[in-house]
Amino acid sequence: MKTKDVAISGIMIALVFVLTFAIKVPVPFTRGYVHLGDSMIFISAILFGRRVGALAGGLGSALADLVGGYAYWAIPTLIIKSVMGALVGWISDSYRNKYSGKKELTIFLSSIGIWLAFSLTLSLFLKNLIANLATSPFTNNLMNELGYENIEELENFLLNARVLINIILLAIPIAIILISLFLRGKDSKIFRLGNLMGSMIAGLWMVIGYFFTGRIIVGNWVMPIFEVPWNVLQFTVGIIVAYIVLFGLQNTKLFENSQK
Repeated sequence: MKTKDVAISGIMIALVFVLTFAIKVPVPFTRGYVHLGDSMIFISAILFGRRVGALAGGLGSALADLVGGYAYWAIPTLIIKSVMGALVGWISDSYRNKYSGKKELTIFLSSIGIWLAFSLTLSLFLKNLIANLATSPFTNNLMNELGYENIEELENFLLNARVLINIILLAIPIAIILISLFLRGKDSKIFRLGNLMGSMIAGLWMVIGYFFTGRIIVGNWVMPIFEVPWNVLQFTVGIIVAYIVLFGLQNTKLFENSQK
């Protein structure tokens, strides 16, 4: 890497660390937390490409876990966030090199397909869990973790949780499309729909990665599900914050240089 790239990577790693470490909300279900660090991962990857995105995402986030008392998440975070930054950067790089309507349509349709498959799988899993709650091996564990004294209370909670998760998973792609339509008139390739959808899929990778990591940490497949809405909210807010910042930077020299 050139000296300039090393300097930029160091700055972005620090920014990811600060926003991850300083502003966080604990999630009791999987002993993790949500934060604003994803916004800087998106900005790093979109402005400076997949290499800086991967370094900033992986190292900045993992360092925040280590320092912030979540050391058991550090290695998974290093892997998950590195891939997340690389994915966003790879799509952004491809737009910088050559844009085409066909490429945008392919990314859009692929993103929607992957998102719908994930949403449907999660919804069906919860539906099956609720239907078999009386005989499920997870029931006692869930009642203990959530503090419910009978199955009826737990069932009502799961029904409400399923509805909420379905609404969130449906609303996210709609919000992304609306944001893209709002920014469609801008000249920069950064505001293309494919770029936004690519960021959404990178966020989905994070959600899935932490879901499986949560399975290992808490020892079952059910509790990590309740972290899904939090992680979806986290990367969605990250995308919104990132694009607000990018929108503000679009007439600056930093923005112009990143597009060359």
